[in-house]
Amino acid sequence: MVDLSSKRRMTAQMLGVGESRVKIDPDATEQLQDAITRESIRGWISAGLIWVEPARGNSRGRVRARRLKAKTKGKGQGSKKGAHGARVGKKTLWITRVRMMRRILKTLRDRGDITNNSFKLLYGQVKGGQIRTRKRLDEELSHMSRR
Repeated sequence: MVDLSSKRRMTAQMLGVGESRVKIDPDATEQLQDAITRESIRGWISAGLIWVEPARGNSRGRVRARRLKAKTKGKGQGSKKGAHGARVGKKTLWITRVRMMRRILKTLRDRGDITNNSFKLLYGQVKGGQIRTRKRLDEELSHMSRR
């Protein structure tokens, strides 16, 4: 067996990779024995007798599965402790609800289902807390369409 460790080391240094990633064609060991300069090694790389294997990373699939399981575990009624607003704050709930209703109003206005005046009226009611839920917003919209 021909010792090609110096060629492997030189190739790794030239290409900026680890020595373990450098692969040499086993059928061409006799030809590669004569390669002593960097230039000759470059020629064998372009000929395809020396190549670099792609880098392998660690698979994150198992980690993702474990995280998903942990996220869904222990969220039942019996595991909940603290007041109603302790798990998600009142303000956070309010912000998400208002944003959702504003998004609905904007899409309705852009589609032309409601006029600009009714949009402004409903937008203000959502901001002021007169309309607090999606259901109430739908009721208000149905009242407006009947008028």
